[in-house]
Amino acid sequence: MDDRQMKQVNEAAEKFAEAIRESYQTVGEHSAEARERSTQLTQSFFESVINELERQSESSQAASRDLIEQSKKQQEAFQSLSREATNTYINFLNSVFSYYQGGPGGRSQDKNS
Repeated sequence: MDDRQMKQVNEAAEKFAEAIRESYQTVGEHSAEARERSTQLTQSFFESVINELERQSESSQAASRDLIEQSKKQQEAFQSLSREATNTYINFLNSVFSYYQGGPGGRSQDKNS
């Protein structure tokens, strides 16, 4: 091989090496971009999951508060109903007792007559 051919071979080898270097550089850049996109996607996914869990937690807490409030209202209504029923029963017993004790129009007065 003469010098001219050797120079051409060297130039071709340099061009080939440069092309390979550029290819690796391009692959590296695309790989870095892909990692960045993957990182952003993963971060976005977890942020969405966290936001959804927070929303569900808030919703559950609101539902719990509503249930507690309804339970209190039911308890108050039951207590009121129980009080009324008890008072009515006591009044009934008092009227029966009064009747037998000789209250107005009671039986004891009938016996004394």
